[in-house]
Amino acid sequence: MMKIPGKKKRFGRIKKFILGLALFCILVVCYTRISGDILRGISFSAYYTDRNGKLLNVFLTGDDKYRFRTALANFPPALVEAVLLQEDRYFYGHAGINPAAMFRAFSETYIMRRRRVGASTITMQLARLRWGLYTKNLAGKFIQTLGALFLEACYSKEKILEAYLNLVPLGGNIEGYASGAWYYFGKDVRELTKGEILTLTVIPQNPAQRAPLSGFAGEELLRSRRILYDAWLGAHPEDSLLEAEMELPPYIHAAWPRRALHFTEYLRAFFPYDGAKTTLELGYQNILERELESFLVKNRSWGIKNGSVLLADYTTMEVLAALGSADYFDDSIQGQVNGFNSKRSPGSTLKPFVYALAIEQGLIHPEKMLKDTPVGFSEYTPDNYQSEFMGPVKAWRALVDSRNIPAVELARNIRTPDLYDFLSRAGVSGLEEKGHYGLSLVLGSGGLTMLELVRLYAALASGGVEKELRFFPGQRGGAAGNAGVALLSAGAAAITLDMLERNPAPDEIPDGSRRTVSVAYKTGTSIGFKDAWSIAVFDRFVLAVWLGNFSGEGNNAFIGRLTATPLQFNIIDAISAGLSSTELLPPRTMPPNVSRVDVCAVSGDLPGADCPRLAGTWFIPGVSPIATCRIHRRIYIDTRTGYRTDESEGPYIRSEVREFWPSDLMEIFALAGLPRFTAPPYAPDRSSVRETPGFPPSIISPLANTTYVLTDNSRYNQLVLLAGADQDGGELFWFADTQFIGRTKPNERFVWSPEPGIWNLSVVDTQGRSSGIRITVQREQTLPAD
Repeated sequence: MMKIPGKKKRFGRIKKFILGLALFCILVVCYTRISGDILRGISFSAYYTDRNGKLLNVFLTGDDKYRFRTALANFPPALVEAVLLQEDRYFYGHAGINPAAMFRAFSETYIMRRRRVGASTITMQLARLRWGLYTKNLAGKFIQTLGALFLEACYSKEKILEAYLNLVPLGGNIEGYASGAWYYFGKDVRELTKGEILTLTVIPQNPAQRAPLSGFAGEELLRSRRILYDAWLGAHPEDSLLEAEMELPPYIHAAWPRRALHFTEYLRAFFPYDGAKTTLELGYQNILERELESFLVKNRSWGIKNGSVLLADYTTMEVLAALGSADYFDDSIQGQVNGFNSKRSPGSTLKPFVYALAIEQGLIHPEKMLKDTPVGFSEYTPDNYQSEFMGPVKAWRALVDSRNIPAVELARNIRTPDLYDFLSRAGVSGLEEKGHYGLSLVLGSGGLTMLELVRLYAALASGGVEKELRFFPGQRGGAAGNAGVALLSAGAAAITLDMLERNPAPDEIPDGSRRTVSVAYKTGTSIGFKDAWSIAVFDRFVLAVWLGNFSGEGNNAFIGRLTATPLQFNIIDAISAGLSSTELLPPRTMPPNVSRVDVCAVSGDLPGADCPRLAGTWFIPGVSPIATCRIHRRIYIDTRTGYRTDESEGPYIRSEVREFWPSDLMEIFALAGLPRFTAPPYAPDRSSVRETPGFPPSIISPLANTTYVLTDNSRYNQLVLLAGADQDGGELFWFADTQFIGRTKPNERFVWSPEPGIWNLSVVDTQGRSSGIRITVQREQTLPAD
């Protein structure tokens, strides 16, 4: 018998094919049984909706698809029924393949050769989609059939159907009915109408011809939808009212929403959620976008072209709206930069926390008099905007007017925690070492993000407790499930917020009525006019507004109170207009440990017997300062000579109450054209000096606890001595240790040439009041020139 080599080779190829197919099936079975999830390893789009389920933005998968992972229970029953009617009516009655349909398809396609007929069940289609099988030849169909049988053996019908509904092609790079519903109809798959369901269901059989990717429904789509509708009526005659709709082309949205792009990109970068409902409220987002755009249009001639805005609910710590820039797609303003997560100079927006720490540490209360006069510190010499000084100023007024000198003075006087410690405990990122900033930190030398500032202001409204912002409902943190970090006492936080509520609005309500909500806000302007800030707490909201350029280019128009604040109040009025009285929070009350007391209306100290006017202030018993007023003093005048006397009784003695101010404040009064009614002097032949209550001398220069390095150069081997004094201080007498070195008038400069060493400098006025500091003097030898 002759051997036939060709037949042996063909048998060998068939044998290898069968062995390879068996190995493939074994691997498939092992993979599916181990994975427990048909869709394991398939990437799905990250997408985000607002709090009401409206899609904000969607991101491509790693393989450039738009594909949403959706549970079977979230597909409407009508969609599931329509899919089974269109694709596989006997899905629940077969084991993955339909033998009768396969025989009919084989006969029509390969025997009769009339037309190409498909017989793929949903399970077979899933096998093709899941493993990317080529099924246009017999070998591919055979592998597809085995894959379907194995899927049926490993998974329930519900799991198979769910996977199919998530992977079915709907034209272009859109896969799954959930993504198709958003793209073609702009709504969640659960919100589809019957007509939209029928339209969507017929696309997968021929996506190239039926998918309305351009927004136009073609004849092939309408014809196939009509066929499915006729079949649907057989099971649902009650839907005959859809007849008119079936005669018309459907409205096709054909676009992905691109809302809150900075917000969704931020979530995708920092949170491990691929698809989630967020806390963002589109209604508030629309207000922010509308008001910012309107403001920029009106002020574009001033060079104001960009801004960022953030709105949060401090009662839940949920972020309700966020704008990273004025226009994400505008390259001229670097619109893709996310402003609410960028480090910027906060300007004066940190001042409220210095005042809060000063209140907590017993240095001030709202009516306490502070000094706004020229002053220098060891490493820093601050100034006010336009170099103006107010002299004596109440603490609350110094805060709302954003006076630099009082804020820096308080920052110097507060102890642990100081402002740097406060920011570190609050979790502010990227801080340099404390020595890098010194006292300039209070004026904005450190960078903060808008997110960090909103957290800090929310802490003021939450009893001094800082909590993490929430971006997803049920996210850990926020008001529920997180005790937060106690940054301030409840009393200090509440008093500071009350001080900020006294900050006047930049405008008047058009009809002259009052706003329905109280607004506590603080402005900020960075050095070089690069950032304009305004941050407000009103009702349950914290609102932060920033205007500037991401390039860092300055603009004299970038002044917080003049630009950011008007925009902020436009937004506040728009939000408040949509709130009913029942939605507003009740008026804020003070904590139990905060009392209302009367203080001297001028000095802010506890009133003495001679203080003519009183004012109420918030006071924390056992914490707030309890010094008695030293401004108002009763004096006695000898009417015969007009001189002041220490005698308090007699026929020629007149009693009067006068104000006594320190000499540096007297200079401010004089510059402002407000001379004070000073007390007359004592008689030149006064025999004895009796120490009187009042302000001791205040050494302005040199600076306490500072090392001075002098050189042999005559220009740099001297120190300037300068001190202020009480109004009746008279002359000042300077001492180095116990050595008398000179006498001056208040605010008069005196030059001293000290030897190297440690010196205890003291100054005494004519009333016997004194103060002192310690300094170190070193001498640097200069080398002769070559």
